[in-house]
Amino acid sequence: MSAFRILVVFLCFLVSCSPNSLEDYQCEGELYCRNLVKELCQIDNYEQLLRAEPILKKHFENLVDLMIKAREYQERHLEEHMGESVVSDLQSSYQLEEELRRIYTIEGGREIIEKTQHEALVRLDAFERNCTRKRQALH
Repeated sequence: MSAFRILVVFLCFLVSCSPNSLEDYQCEGELYCRNLVKELCQIDNYEQLLRAEPILKKHFENLVDLMIKAREYQERHLEEHMGESVVSDLQSSYQLEEELRRIYTIEGGREIIEKTQHEALVRLDAFERNCTRKRQALH
């Protein structure tokens, strides 16, 4: 087998692996944020924002998917991670916030961003409410 094929198989294996720790989820989340920031940086006007809307929506959906998976992992491994804190580099979060603020200054930008986030945030909210109900039922 050629070195290229081995590399491709190895990379496919790495990509297919799911995160094994909260830190893994955090690293993946930071990558998602950086990718979203790259996409937002390319937007300078309303027309570009409209064209990017489906791509941005997908980014937000992927980010929420990851947040839900991380939360499920955290719930399943609650005792293991009791008192544990993951040190975070918040640079990507700050950059994302900065870019979103910039996009909000574009006329109609806030409305488009809120529309692209809406479904993902509704899903995240429903998931969190369900988790809260389950926790309350246990107590």
